[in-house]
Amino acid sequence: MPSEKSVASKQVWGGKEGSADFSGGTRTSWTQRFSVDFAGVFLVFFLMALERLPAVNEPHYWTKAAHFWNAEYGRGDLFLESADAHWLFYAAFGWLTLLSSIAGAVWIGRFVLWVLLALGWTLMMRGAFRSEVQPSARPWVATLSAGLWCAAMRSGHLAGEWVVGGAEAKVAAYAFIFIGFGFFFAQRWTLAWVCLGIAGAFHVVVGLWVFLGSVVASFLLDRLSSEGRLLSLPGAWTAWWLRHRRGVPLAVFGLGVGMLPPLMADWGTEPELSTQAAMIQVYKRLGHHLAPTAMAWFRWQSFGVLLLIAGLVCILCLKYGASASRPVAEPRRAKLLELRGWSAWPYGLRWFLAQAFFALSVAFVGCLIDWGVVAGLWSREISARLLKYYWFRWNDVAWPLWLAAGSVWLASGAARWSGSSKEPLGGIDFFGKRLSVPGVMLIGVVLVSIWGLFDRLSTRGNDWVGEGERARLLSKSDDLEEQLIHYQDWLRVCSFVREKTEPGSLWLTPRNQQTFKWHTGRGEVAAWKDMPQDAARVVEWFERLSECYPTDSERSLEPWTTEKILELHKRYGFRYVLIDRRVGGQSPPLLPVLYPSSTQENSTFGIFEISGR
Repeated sequence: MPSEKSVASKQVWGGKEGSADFSGGTRTSWTQRFSVDFAGVFLVFFLMALERLPAVNEPHYWTKAAHFWNAEYGRGDLFLESADAHWLFYAAFGWLTLLSSIAGAVWIGRFVLWVLLALGWTLMMRGAFRSEVQPSARPWVATLSAGLWCAAMRSGHLAGEWVVGGAEAKVAAYAFIFIGFGFFFAQRWTLAWVCLGIAGAFHVVVGLWVFLGSVVASFLLDRLSSEGRLLSLPGAWTAWWLRHRRGVPLAVFGLGVGMLPPLMADWGTEPELSTQAAMIQVYKRLGHHLAPTAMAWFRWQSFGVLLLIAGLVCILCLKYGASASRPVAEPRRAKLLELRGWSAWPYGLRWFLAQAFFALSVAFVGCLIDWGVVAGLWSREISARLLKYYWFRWNDVAWPLWLAAGSVWLASGAARWSGSSKEPLGGIDFFGKRLSVPGVMLIGVVLVSIWGLFDRLSTRGNDWVGEGERARLLSKSDDLEEQLIHYQDWLRVCSFVREKTEPGSLWLTPRNQQTFKWHTGRGEVAAWKDMPQDAARVVEWFERLSECYPTDSERSLEPWTTEKILELHKRYGFRYVLIDRRVGGQSPPLLPVLYPSSTQENSTFGIFEISGR
């Protein structure tokens, strides 16, 4: 079968995989070097992700990682002793907690993940626009796109997804996804699928949606770019399978590695229990990520604006692409492709758009599932069992990714650079001067990227405590002085627990905090942030929360009485109680006081011991 010279459609036969060589012997300036672009991307990611410890999810992941390597850490804690859904992350990074404090381990993990993420992004973006017509990467293409992507995702997400941030499993997964995309663009198909498999092993939900999107995108692009005609479905399937037959099974194996632990944890669970757990996950705990009807209207507006801007960039790319020279002569190019104007697009640009539309389709199906409950088409239980698989996660990442790639391609002047014309394509009159489309887009990309960095840094610059602490411990209604007192009191009481009480003890702790295990290494009866991953434990966790933290008609916490504490003690077997005096009506229980003593100062928290009962 003949093959095109384009990176978009090069076929590899005879059992040997090829890789595109676009060097062409041309010399490039220092601004086009991989190392320079990588350093720029790392700087962008570093500035975007840098924040005080702990980030919002780091106590959740890293206490679990510490327990994975040391069973005495938090012994008796329901969450820590539940199924290890992200076991590869715990195995790969948790051993660091044996060598240093948990804070030191997290900083090492952050640095490693940021380097890996920057490496993946640079490989992906520098390969996305390369072809025989454009053999070398344009200057700073990865750096510019990284800044725009971060700004667009932070401002335009729908379901709360982020990538550049604290050290957790999905950051590792996205790093390998980006590396895999880079291999796709270099036509190293097997390595690409292997990377997607590793991503799925780190975080199976992230990996699954990207794997499916990659199957759809690769098949679609193979069919639309083959020899100037659209292959029939059987022919297209055969050609696709011959190209990817070695890599796809490896990706499926990687997904299986990530999927096996949660499947084994739920094996044999009664359907009623699984449904109850799904209802808790989707409509009680994670609705802002999983259920469209629970997502804030502001987020819908933000995503709508993002989608509108991405659509405008797509139109410009179609117009721009139509005027660019084709990488090869295409007299038989299908009229559909001619009308779309994307036959001159580099393969990576087509890939990103295909992934974005796949992600949007998945998100739309997720909306239909939830809206069907409102319309009375099916029950909420059916909806919950389906929605727990994060139908909006890849959508939040893929559309900002397309926006960044399309905008930077326009800004790079690729059409003019490829020899289509010596004149800029179109332009805008600005103070008597004619600005080209690439010039206007470059200014826009730089300004939005700088704004995104400035907004992030200004927000984090005012933070004097990590988001993992602030999220539940500190009340927004308190002034700064009160927050400082509460935070210092929290550190004091946790220091006492860590230094003066025995490891392995179980604690009843305040609901309005999520870093007790992080600071002390002691187990808790239940914590709102730490929802287990297996169905049986999810139901048990929610029952514990309901029992231990009852609320009144206004959803305010009710104070613990001595009788209530002793009742909970008989049920869960904890020895110590950590009281939060900020709970309205909370008085000291009639139990021995362990902390604070008359010589210790703490106006917010107190420790009481249940002994000999």
